[in-house]
Amino acid sequence: MIGLSAAPAPVVPRIGFNEVSIPRLFAYHRALARAAAAGTTVITSHGLAALLGHTIASTQIRKDLSALGPLGLRGRGYAIDPLVEQLALVLGLERDWRIVIVGFGYLGHAVATFITAREERFKVVAVYDRSASVVGQIWQGLTVRDVADLETTLPDSACNIGVIAVPAEAAPVTAQRLAKLGLRALLNFAPISLDVCAPVLVRNIDLAGELSILTHRLGLERRG
Repeated sequence: MIGLSAAPAPVVPRIGFNEVSIPRLFAYHRALARAAAAGTTVITSHGLAALLGHTIASTQIRKDLSALGPLGLRGRGYAIDPLVEQLALVLGLERDWRIVIVGFGYLGHAVATFITAREERFKVVAVYDRSASVVGQIWQGLTVRDVADLETTLPDSACNIGVIAVPAEAAPVTAQRLAKLGLRALLNFAPISLDVCAPVLVRNIDLAGELSILTHRLGLERRG
């Protein structure tokens, strides 16, 4: 086994990572956590690149990880446990986050199921819908509540993050209601870009737009 010196206590770097690098850091964290669970204790940047299917170059990995501090030794690799801990601190994954999902149709249900099955630190603790056929249903021990009661019932759930999976016309009002209830982070799947005043953070996820990137590339290949 490769011997490494004792790693320093994790410290959150005083730099801001951009929206391009954060998904890479999350991919590193997930892959390294799985490697640690399988019993691996040390890994090189080339080894991590292999775990990621070589979708990220080892040079990029070394550049990203160097911003976290002195966590590796040249030619000897990275001790996985402290690296996972440092990545968790940077990504805010050293604690649990409580999530409310508004809109519990096919998309909202799929998002909730994925989060619950795959992401340990994200906890779906409240779900809402406006449809009489959905309100009152039980999902994973949670009762789907009427969105009309959002202001009176959501505060008891102490949520940090809101997921919006409602039709486009309902999304802006839903976002404003969640913001007024104190939520400071919103993930929007409605097919409309939301603009909520600071300090609320909003990420707009356009699934059709992502598919159009693929169809554009496929079209180029076909014409080429």
